[in-house]
Amino acid sequence: MTPSLLPFDLRKKNIGKRGVKIVLTASATEMSDFYNNQFFAFMGGFSKGPIPLWLPRKQLYPPVESKYDGIAKYAPYGHRKVEAVLLENGFTESDVAVVHPYHLNAFIGSNTKVVGISTMDPLGMGYVSKTYSSLIGGGEPINSIEFRNLMRHKSFQRYKPKIIVGGAGAWQLEYNNLVESYGIDCVVIGESETMVAELFTKAAKGESLPPVVHCSTSPAYEEIPSIRHASIHGCVEISRGCGRNCQFCTPTMQTRRNFPLDKIMKEVEVNVKEGDGRITLGTEDLFLYGAKNNGFIPNKEAVLKLLRKVASYPGVKAIQPAHMSLAPVVYDPSMVKEVSEILIEHSWYGYRGKPIVTAETGIETGSARLIRKYMAGKPLPFKPEEWRELVSQAFGIFNDNNWYPLATLIVGLPDETEDDVIETLELIDDLSEYNAFLVPLLFVPLEKCLLDDQCGAELNTLSELRWEFLTECWEYNVHVWKSSYLESRVRNPLLYDAVTEFLLPSIGFIAGLYYGAKHGRIVRNSIWNMAGVT
Repeated sequence: MTPSLLPFDLRKKNIGKRGVKIVLTASATEMSDFYNNQFFAFMGGFSKGPIPLWLPRKQLYPPVESKYDGIAKYAPYGHRKVEAVLLENGFTESDVAVVHPYHLNAFIGSNTKVVGISTMDPLGMGYVSKTYSSLIGGGEPINSIEFRNLMRHKSFQRYKPKIIVGGAGAWQLEYNNLVESYGIDCVVIGESETMVAELFTKAAKGESLPPVVHCSTSPAYEEIPSIRHASIHGCVEISRGCGRNCQFCTPTMQTRRNFPLDKIMKEVEVNVKEGDGRITLGTEDLFLYGAKNNGFIPNKEAVLKLLRKVASYPGVKAIQPAHMSLAPVVYDPSMVKEVSEILIEHSWYGYRGKPIVTAETGIETGSARLIRKYMAGKPLPFKPEEWRELVSQAFGIFNDNNWYPLATLIVGLPDETEDDVIETLELIDDLSEYNAFLVPLLFVPLEKCLLDDQCGAELNTLSELRWEFLTECWEYNVHVWKSSYLESRVRNPLLYDAVTEFLLPSIGFIAGLYYGAKHGRIVRNSIWNMAGVT
């Protein structure tokens, strides 16, 4: 990035290259709000292909806004937690700087002892990165490119601060034996609130650090401090962990902990004061907030009390839940109706001119056998055999209340048979009358999940039926979202007709030829169908 593009004069911040004692940062894709669209952030897992890197940096993930002194105004939620831990354990605001990687030269100097880096997907080994970099081609995912660029920053080599890396994707660095080659002093894997202050204190004193730290216990909510400054997308954690024990997933293996309202509202206050009034409710399941005995029967009153409290806070403009499960929706449809009345008034997204509510959820499969084998907790309090009907009912309830869920499905689970795939295809057909967004994914054996010793799914091993699964999901998405997307961006009727009748079919024809040669006729025909090639 050239100096003319920076929002302030960095030279005034660090005269003499003294630097700040502790600098917290992340890769360029993680220090962006993707133009205030949480779902676009998934595109960081795509390959950039022949496109020069400056273009997605500008058009997809521009830097978060910085304050007058170069400190990031917004930062990933995990960064804000680490910052809060440090500030509660003897470090001061002047000791800690949270900055975008483009601004590191202004903050790292001779006084800098530690650089803390948070990462979600440093090597592109997550579900989205693995799936779509393989499908689209064009090289490694952007997330991986930007993380490598960060680790090669010249200020690290010049001033040699201790490098501590954590976050949900930190396991990838240990898994691939890249800790030493990336110049990392310590990789922290797991929930680190009870350990991170000790590590940073040792690093600040110049003491040696263990190359890898596994945090094996989950801190109680009392041990997790409230953030001090605004997070990207106004994230506020309302609960942590899931407890359904799905074997392909890491958060589901964690004990669910609900945060009390006063703690939640303290973080809402911080985000409204320093942000723009948009609040993301960080959770694995909105509908199980406050469930008694950490069970799977929803506590409607607790959920409504939470949402009313957040919605009534002065300055809150929009509320976006991060994740939810489907079983509570069917168990108590009235809860969804009352929740919707609150969230529609604070909607973040729209569809064809009307406000809608959305959140991520997991379908994963239509096979009762795979549900029973790998994710028996997912349908609770219902049975695995009821899963397919449960999903259809939940989508109907959602659409009746203006919810359009974003749902993941997985292909290539260990021991998956053609019959299992057929059941999933039948479920997708069941959902054809509803509006949602389906995200098909290849199975990836994540660290610390029960299936981490299994082989992941690879494109070159997929049967025709599994390719049909991938293409059916995307044909569904294009059917539901194509008109809405184009209508909101191409308002001239003549131009709209030109785009839909000429431009898209032309691009689709070429793409169909290319990806058909790469992946086969099923993909070619699907692309032509989605693009309207006749």
